[in-house]
Amino acid sequence: MSSISRRLLLAASTAALLPGAASAPPAGSAPPRQRGGNEAGLHSRAVRKGLFYGTALESGALRGEPALMEHVPVECGMLVSEANFKWADLRPAPDKFSFERADMLTAYAARHNMRVRGHTLVWHEANPDWLEQTLTPQTGEKLLTEHIHVVAGHFRRRLAHWDVVNEPLKPEDNKPFGLRDSLWLRALGPRYLDIAFHACAAADPDALRVVNEFGIDYAIDWQERRRAALLTLLADLKARNVPVQAVGLQAHLDAAEPALDQTVLNRFVSDIAGLGMKVIVTELDVRDDRLPADIATRDAAVAAHARAWLEAVLVHPAVLGVLTWGLSDKGSWLNKKFPRPDGLPQRPLPLDAAMRRKPLWSALAAALDTAPARPGRG
Repeated sequence: MSSISRRLLLAASTAALLPGAASAPPAGSAPPRQRGGNEAGLHSRAVRKGLFYGTALESGALRGEPALMEHVPVECGMLVSEANFKWADLRPAPDKFSFERADMLTAYAARHNMRVRGHTLVWHEANPDWLEQTLTPQTGEKLLTEHIHVVAGHFRRRLAHWDVVNEPLKPEDNKPFGLRDSLWLRALGPRYLDIAFHACAAADPDALRVVNEFGIDYAIDWQERRRAALLTLLADLKARNVPVQAVGLQAHLDAAEPALDQTVLNRFVSDIAGLGMKVIVTELDVRDDRLPADIATRDAAVAAHARAWLEAVLVHPAVLGVLTWGLSDKGSWLNKKFPRPDGLPQRPLPLDAAMRRKPLWSALAAALDTAPARPGRG
């Protein structure tokens, strides 16, 4: 058994006993009324180390999910919208921009002294129908530059980060730098990244400019190819003075994946930092669809897996903070994308559906508590 396997096994056996973790209630029992418990929230713990903690949140939750909204200010110092900043939400027609939902989220954040990430200016998904019909090599640069100038300009000096380009890689498409064969690549070639980052730097120069990517977490062949492609792409962008400043590690993890190699992960983050770039954990959650039905077993394995991953990453001073892709298990995207064979809901996030802190919350707290301190506002 490898050292990482032994460590995960030990952590799984103790994760449910970590302070602040809630076990599943007896069937039919009423959930306790808890607003953050007796311990500091995750963002408060992160700030002690110069980090931040936050979550994905849609504007509809502000009024539609009062139970969740009790806990957001307790736990979070950073918010990101899963959909409200994407093309499909912001630009229903070529000559029309609609900022209502995104503005609601940023206004809420400002009232609660939270910062906001912009997600995302360029992606191959979540685009309005008119874009693919309009986007050509002749129109592409103007469309992209205009969109970024209007959107990033609208939020100028109000956002902490922009995911300027989201998920640009797919090495199996056999395109330069391992880039995905997307509508943007077909219209503009690899220079679409240059256009996007330069436009963002001009429109909102104070926001950190990020490449956000998934599938770079494990010591398996297809993810090794993605890590290598990302480092090659970053080095090329830097050499040509394209203003990329940070990498978002999405961290959509799988608690049943045995190939979590802390040495490989640590070296990868070190290589990014060696290029002079910051790192953000942008979308962390942990699948449990291949684990047994027993809740205590699942929760312990999810917590142990996340803590092992985070410990390999948070040791680096280049890392700025952690966001989970949701705060509560209620409504997690994983139940639609990767449903459990037994039909039970997954438990991939820090709070359960009744808003109780779980072993994953405690694993996050412990990883933040043990991270090296660094200068920064958190």
